Amino acid sequence: MQHLDPRLTEDRLLQPDEFLTETHLVEPMPEAHWHDHVELNLIMQGGMTYLINGKQIRLSAGQLYCFWAAVPHQVTVADAQTELVCIYLPFADFLSLVIPGDFKNDLMSGSILTTDAVDPADRLLVARWARDWEQASERLADIMRDEVRLRLRRLAADHVRAGTLEGGLEPEARRNTRQAAERRVVARVQEMITYINEDFAKPINVTDVARVGGLHPTNATAIFQKVLGHSIAQYLRQRRLNHALRLLANTDMSIIEVAFESGHGSLSRFYDAFQRQLGCTPRDYRRRLRA
Repeated sequence: MQHLDPRLTEDRLLQPDEFLTETHLVEPMPEAHWHDHVELNLIMQGGMTYLINGKQIRLSAGQLYCFWAAVPHQVTVADAQTELVCIYLPFADFLSLVIPGDFKNDLMSGSILTTDAVDPADRLLVARWARDWEQASERLADIMRDEVRLRLRRLAADHVRAGTLEGGLEPEARRNTRQAAERRVVARVQEMITYINEDFAKPINVTDVARVGGLHPTNATAIFQKVLGHSIAQYLRQRRLNHALRLLANTDMSIIEVAFESGHGSLSRFYDAFQRQLGCTPRDYRRRLRA
């Protein structure tokens, strides 16, 4: 699983506390990745499918979508010449918004959120953000940041969860050997992910997860890797870390309480996982969010 840290990937875009907008042509991704932003997506033309939190979500042109990018996500299908505008809002900015709790909970639980119907104004607004960002001054960037916050508040007031695709991966994804999986294989992976999402705080391991899928641990890991691009153990670690991020952001629980509540088993394991994934301590992360 690729952590989009510029120091590791040479990706200039994704500093954790940086707001930005970028436009690109979409291609299927070889593996899931994650980064600590809230992401807004709008497809200007074409269409694509995300695999996120064990679910396939089809994104359509003109519709505004929002998700927490700390949840591992992966483009599995992209129509030819699909043009996508991505807006990355730092997680601390999102937490500062006065928005309904159900929106925050849905977002931080791994759902992609959208609206019931396409709002024609979104295409114009997002196109302007993409155009202005190319030569944005610091003052204009601040204005755009405020506009994104306001659009998120409006979305939070009237949002729905994006619908999931049923069955196996789409034909284009099946042609990609890394993502190839039959319907029953995808269903088993989804069962394992559901189990992890419900019981990650308990002392479960790869063997426990494999048992839910009715598989030997080696086979379970292989199909998990095929569908998601990373292992059961990696997903379990990431799920626990995501929950810890939520607790650090939304509660005043002590660091040791967060460690055990998120299933890390010991404070030292928690600190090791945090340093490895985020390059800072849990205390520093909380201090940065509340600065």
